[in-house]
Amino acid sequence: MIIRKEQPQDYEAIRRVNEEAFKGTVEADLIQNIRKSDYYQPGLSLVAETEDGLIVGYIMFSEISLETSGRSRFILALAPLAVLPEFQGRRVGSSLMEEGIRLSREKAYPAIAVLGHADYYPRFGFIPSNQFGIPAPFDVPSEYFMLLELYDGSLENLAGTIHYPAAFSEDN
Repeated sequence: MIIRKEQPQDYEAIRRVNEEAFKGTVEADLIQNIRKSDYYQPGLSLVAETEDGLIVGYIMFSEISLETSGRSRFILALAPLAVLPEFQGRRVGSSLMEEGIRLSREKAYPAIAVLGHADYYPRFGFIPSNQFGIPAPFDVPSEYFMLLELYDGSLENLAGTIHYPAAFSEDN
């Protein structure tokens, strides 16, 4: 399995992976909206590819803002993470997560936010955002909106409110 940055020629395969993994077009449409926005980070959109060139997984990290008292910081949103159903359970998602976290640290972002399964993301160090004094920006149970500090203490004194860009709520 090869983990690499997405390329424009991958877009159709990425769409297929997301449509099959999520049984619909919402996430695939979200990806297109983010790509058209100023918050898109092409170096943080990754594919998992088999040795024979089949794209079987995808992960995207894009910028969102954390508004604290008197200042705004960019952090990253993880959305979506998708793996073709027949490749799930083979560490494809974990490999994408690990490489995405590594690259996010390299780019010196303080944290990653995710709205996701409370039994999956903690294995990578994500904890509920309210433990940092940062409430979920959506009406969801607190255990589903999580943050990962990319450096020890990188969210200290950054309690505030997360704002997602319009790309996350646009319809195509």
